[in-house]
Amino acid sequence: MSATSPSRPDIVAFMSLASSALGHPLPPPKDIFDFAHGSDRPDLTDLFLQNAILGIKSATTSWPIPDPLHWGVGDYSVILDSKGAPAAVMRTLSLVRCRFRDVEEEFALAEGEGDYEEYREGHLRYYRSQEKEGGERFGEESWVLCERFEVVYAREDLRGEGKGGP
Repeated sequence: MSATSPSRPDIVAFMSLASSALGHPLPPPKDIFDFAHGSDRPDLTDLFLQNAILGIKSATTSWPIPDPLHWGVGDYSVILDSKGAPAAVMRTLSLVRCRFRDVEEEFALAEGEGDYEEYREGHLRYYRSQEKEGGERFGEESWVLCERFEVVYAREDLRGEGKGGP
């Protein structure tokens, strides 16, 4: 689970704004999602966020898999921007657990981060950099969570004319 509380006042206000804009109440988010995962690359965070809003990125891989898993298909999460502010609401469409070696090419391409080899190399490099001393090592046999999602609402300043955002 994210270190950010779904009950943080700005997140509650953001969900209220999204509910009003969509014309129906949204339940509280089950998770707070940060594409950077603690990375020191705010430019990548905002690029992944913008690609999700545009529909270029409609999938994400998680490792290690949270246990217990606190969200499921149909649940909503709030995506943060590089400054930690609520930026978009996403809804989980599917969750598949598999070994990293078994991630399908179609799923990898839905991450919108390059071709299949770029997906594999980037995730191997990133998750290996996240390994903790004495903890599980990331590799081909590691279990990952493959999540497909859709962005149902984005902050107005991120949508813009002609961007096709929700």
